[in-house]
Amino acid sequence: MTKNEMVLEYIKSLPEGTKISVRGLAQSLQISEGTAYKAIKDAESMLLVTTIPRVGTIRTRQKNRSFDKLTYEVVSDVVEGTVLGGHGGMDLELHKFLIGAMTIDEMVKYITPGDLVILGNREDAQEAALNSGAAVMITGGFDTLSHIKSLADRLSLPLISTSYDTFTVATLINKAINESMTRKKILYVSDVMTQNPIFMTINQTVRDWKELYAITGHTRYPVVDSKKLIVGMVTSRDVATASDDDKINNIMTHNPVFVSSNETLSYAAHLMIWWNVEILPVTEGKELIGLISREDVIKSLQFMSRQPQISEAIQDTIFKDFEMEKIDNGVIFKGAIPSNMVNQYGTVSSSALMMLMCESGIFAITQNKRYDAVVDNLSIYFIKPVQPEQSIEVVAKTIEVSNNFGKLDIQIFHEKNEIAKALMSLRLLKRIKIT
Repeated sequence: MTKNEMVLEYIKSLPEGTKISVRGLAQSLQISEGTAYKAIKDAESMLLVTTIPRVGTIRTRQKNRSFDKLTYEVVSDVVEGTVLGGHGGMDLELHKFLIGAMTIDEMVKYITPGDLVILGNREDAQEAALNSGAAVMITGGFDTLSHIKSLADRLSLPLISTSYDTFTVATLINKAINESMTRKKILYVSDVMTQNPIFMTINQTVRDWKELYAITGHTRYPVVDSKKLIVGMVTSRDVATASDDDKINNIMTHNPVFVSSNETLSYAAHLMIWWNVEILPVTEGKELIGLISREDVIKSLQFMSRQPQISEAIQDTIFKDFEMEKIDNGVIFKGAIPSNMVNQYGTVSSSALMMLMCESGIFAITQNKRYDAVVDNLSIYFIKPVQPEQSIEVVAKTIEVSNNFGKLDIQIFHEKNEIAKALMSLRLLKRIKIT
């Protein structure tokens, strides 16, 4: 057992609610503070501990925090609450919460049915919130009056008590809302694939392919063996020069690219661009269970792009202060890299500069809306140090573009001095119009 595993086992043995610190852990186990810090971070990712603002890191029970929607039952679990009433509404979804730190008359103005109102030991405000159609979260571990519990039961509006203070409860619920909505943005292959797809077997012939084409109008089919394991793909290009009696096994493309149903849709899109294919077989192991097309992927990615963005991606953080200018053969991004993108020496991280170059190059190719693109290769000639929050220019110029390949020259300038240079190649896939 490694030292890190030993520390994790120790953390698992601690009672729920035990406060944990790096120094205390190091002293108790006679280990370095670096080892203790890493173990705490690992424990946090395993949901063994949680870090709460103004409280610290505490041992919590390990929970399954995977959920498709944020219901009051999930909220109660997040804040380790006790349900005092309104059990019938625990499966309702939470959309908004508010803190009732005002007079009752002012508070009810902001309440809409289905809200969650976070309150302290104020029975009159609890009753008013329930009568306004909102669920109630009582902080500080307080109980409430029996007639308020009965009201919650009658209205099927959850009435939950938690030992945490109002600030901590709001922080935990806000984090859970972010996790829930971020998860909604992620679509998987299983969400959009066509189940029970039409396929061909290795012993069928080109004549069978033509009969299928006459019925379905499709020109591409996955090919399976006797165990329904994917072994190839056959397309109109494969059959174009073949005779009707030729076996599919002899003309198909062997060892095709495929995805499993639990892969993300964005990963499937990446594979389609990388391998320049129109459809991907979907497998469980290697058994064929479905099929996704480029049109399916594009429609779904367009749907995801319309969903609300809760958190900024790293690219958004880097580019938020940049302005874009189009030039004849590319683009120029002008701006300053934020101060949080620094390395241990206080200069801009090289990874941030590389991301700037990659994203600028992709945008230079895809700005005309004709292509989707993924990075094939980025060859860095040099990167010089630059201070954060300094004005820079990223110049991405197209060298050549073909049907499925692009090449660009990328330069970064600071005060007209070249601080980075790279050659970038991209794999391209022509976009299709979705009606």
